[in-house]
Amino acid sequence: MEQEASREHAVTVGSRVYVLRVWYEGGEGGGGGAWRASVREGPNGERRAFASVDECVEHLYGELLRR
Repeated sequence: MEQEASREHAVTVGSRVYVLRVWYEGGEGGGGGAWRASVREGPNGERRAFASVDECVEHLYGELLRR
């Protein structure tokens, strides 16, 4: 039991939680819509919006490398 709790602690120490939201915007009537995304670190973090899912993924990748 102690070993299991220790492992859980080791995983959470280096972990981060992100709230990711992805949606499709526009494109009504055959027009060119696009996928949009936003991300927030933890439930109370600052929300950042992105014009594309690719931009959001690049941001998350940079965050992970930076820390």
